[in-house]
Amino acid sequence: MTQSNVVPRQYLIAALFVATTGLGAPFIANAIELSERTDIELSGKIVGAVIADSDVSGMGVNNLPNGLHDKNDDANVAIDTTLTRLNFASNTELEGDESLKSFISFDFNDANSGKMDLRMREAYINWKINNGSLLVGQTWSTLMDLNRFPDSLLEPTLSGVVFTRQPMVRWSQSFGSFRYDIALESGSNRVETENSETKLDNTSDYPDFVVGVQTNTDHYWLRAAAVVNHITTKDVKKNKTFSDNGWAIHLSGGIKLNETDHFQLAYFNSRGNDRYVLGVSQTGPLFEADTGQFHLRESESLWGAFGHSWTDNLKSTFSYGIWQAEEFDWQADTFTQTQFALANIKWTARENLVLGVEYNYTDYDRSQSESRDNHRLIFAADYSF
Repeated sequence: MTQSNVVPRQYLIAALFVATTGLGAPFIANAIELSERTDIELSGKIVGAVIADSDVSGMGVNNLPNGLHDKNDDANVAIDTTLTRLNFASNTELEGDESLKSFISFDFNDANSGKMDLRMREAYINWKINNGSLLVGQTWSTLMDLNRFPDSLLEPTLSGVVFTRQPMVRWSQSFGSFRYDIALESGSNRVETENSETKLDNTSDYPDFVVGVQTNTDHYWLRAAAVVNHITTKDVKKNKTFSDNGWAIHLSGGIKLNETDHFQLAYFNSRGNDRYVLGVSQTGPLFEADTGQFHLRESESLWGAFGHSWTDNLKSTFSYGIWQAEEFDWQADTFTQTQFALANIKWTARENLVLGVEYNYTDYDRSQSESRDNHRLIFAADYSF
């Protein structure tokens, strides 16, 4: 087993982490002993943002596609630090070409309300075996394309972006520039009813099956991913179970046009799986209590982004996305479409310190309510460590 040289600060980090998470002083010695054979790393970032909205208040730091619904339409200026993040990681080198990695990440944006509310983002173990790896825990969904997101100041809340984390078991393997992923991910039916008298049991009986393939080069990447699942719900009062098969596909890619410009594009199509798209999960499966019928809505989205580097320390992103879903004739007021556009400029003022200004425009349509839109201006400082 390879012995790792760990700087004294990391001994302190390990001990401090154990002490502050309630494990107690008797375990501090064990944590330090572990660090002698395992690299332990503390990282994270401090994010502070001043956010000015033209037509909504109380929406939170994440500008979600349906975030304007049921919110006050007054203008608002907020100061937010909830995306501040703390990460703990470890890496143990094993015999041969094997290693064990672990990762835990927290932030403070659980409720997206502007109030500091602790949230676990990721927690997983990754066992690397030659050119493959087995991951167990909570992290970003296999349906996502992690190669690149629109380089926004905060999180990429563009309409139609596939952006979610959930528990999973995933096997990944690479062959040169080609990689495939096969995963079972935590199912979440999220079936809704428009009858307040009806009580539904939405316990998921089966995990989602997700596969992805991609190819990467220095000049471009392409990725295709898909999910299939069996979505169920139970009418508790009538003791009847209803189910249907859902699916979704996600096609994405990007190209490096030259040393300063790059472009990316993504398309999503779904039947009953809008929960994988950030901010539109309420448009998924629907149970019609009056007729006893079970429905899966279909939807699709498209977004693109263009990035340009003005200098080594100054860059901009311009992006646009649109998402829309079908509407059933018998439905009450429902979310049917949203658009999002952004433009920003980011300056690396010092090593690990990025300052930026970003403009967002959001609008949404509902089947019966009036359409709403909002202009958002953000100034943010991001210090990574």
